[in-house]
Formats: sequence, C-alpha cells, structure tokens
Amino acid sequence: MWASSLLRRTGITLAALMLLGFGVQSIRHGIRIALTDANTLGVRWTIGLWRDGKGPVVTPELWTKTRDELLGALQVTPDNPQLHEDLGYLHASRAIGMGWPKMDSPEELVRQDLLLNAIKHYRAAIALRPTFPHPWAYIAFAKHLQGNQDAEFWLAFDKALLLGSFAEGVQPVLAKLAFAQWLALTPERRQRVTTMITSASGQTRLMLIGMIEKAGVEVPGMIDTIGTTVQQK
Repeated sequence: MWASSLLRRTGITLAALMLLGFGVQSIRHGIRIALTDANTLGVRWTIGLWRDGKGPVVTPELWTKTRDELLGALQVTPDNPQLHEDLGYLHASRAIGMGWPKMDSPEELVRQDLLLNAIKHYRAAIALRPTFPHPWAYIAFAKHLQGNQDAEFWLAFDKALLLGSFAEGVQPVLAKLAFAQWLALTPERRQRVTTMITSASGQTRLMLIGMIEKAGVEVPGMIDTIGTTVQQK
C-alpha cells in the first residue's frame, strides 16, 4: 500500500515536472516572439504601409535592408509565421514591380527567382499557421505570376476560398485568380466564388463587381447586381 502511494506521488511529481518544463518552453518561446516583434516593429510597419500602397519609395537599397532585417529576425525565431508572410510579400511585390520581362532574359530569371523565394516563405508560413487564409491566397497568386496553375496552385486556391471567403484582404486576390482562370473553374468553384462576392460588403463589394466588369466574365447571379451598380455610378 505504501509502495502504491509512493508510485502515485512519484507519477504526479513527474507529470508536474513535465508540465513545468512545457510551461517554461512556452514562456521562452513567447519571449523570443515578443522580442522579435519589438525589434522588427519599424520594418513591419513599413511593410504594412507598402501593402496599403503607401510608405517610402521602395528603392533597391531599402528593399535589401528590409529583407535582411526580416531574415535576421528569422534567425532568432524561425517559427514566426508573420516573418515568413512578410518575406513572401517582399519578394512577390518586387517580382510584380518588374512587370513581364522577355522569356529567358536576365530580368525574367530574376523575377522567377523572386517568385520562388516568395513561394518558399509562404509555404513556411502555411506550415506554421495552416488555418490562416492569407498565405494560401498569396501562394496561389505567386504561382499564377509564374504561369504555373499546377496541383499546388489549385490546392492553395481552394484552401484560401474555404478559409478566407469572408476576409476582405483575401477576397480581391481570390477574385483576380478566379477571373483569370474562369473557364478552367469547375461549377462548384464558380459557385463558391459567386457566394464570396455576394457576401462581400461596402467598398470591397464594389471593387469585386468592378473586377467582374473589367475581366468581362459572366458570374452567375451577378448580372442584375452589376447593372444596378453601373446605374448608381
């Protein structure tokens, strides 16, 4: 009986020590994340402005400095998904800024390398935070810029549509991808895109309707809505 009681107490003690160990690890992880966030506050603020089409002019020197700061922070907290998302955005936006260089030209090789790096970081962000829709949408968009509508593209598109159909930051990206691939969309995907558009509100809804007009696609159930919007303009 005494031995049984000792075993129980020993088991409880070991369990408590394990929980304590996990707790200490969690605290250390939280501290590392907090310190990294504090140290990169300025650069992440700049990236936020760039996402909104504001902020300082993106010179090659500023772009390199921003990238290096984010990569340095990633060395401290490699499991920080936001750093990967920001690095993905940084590479993808620079690729977009290059336009469409000639095939096999040095500029096109640089653009493709930027997109590969963007996709690498978006994959890392997804692995760390798989239920967030933004990196799913962005990886699909980067693949679209590559001209590569492979299985990963469609998986990312579907995941983003599933997780982010009500997210204002995701809806325009999904709409752009959907309209570019409209003839290749299955009826189910078309219906889900239509539902996304009809569920949008305010300026985002007007933006999506404008994108329909510009793309020249026929979205089921949206013809009357588009006509009404045009009349209101």
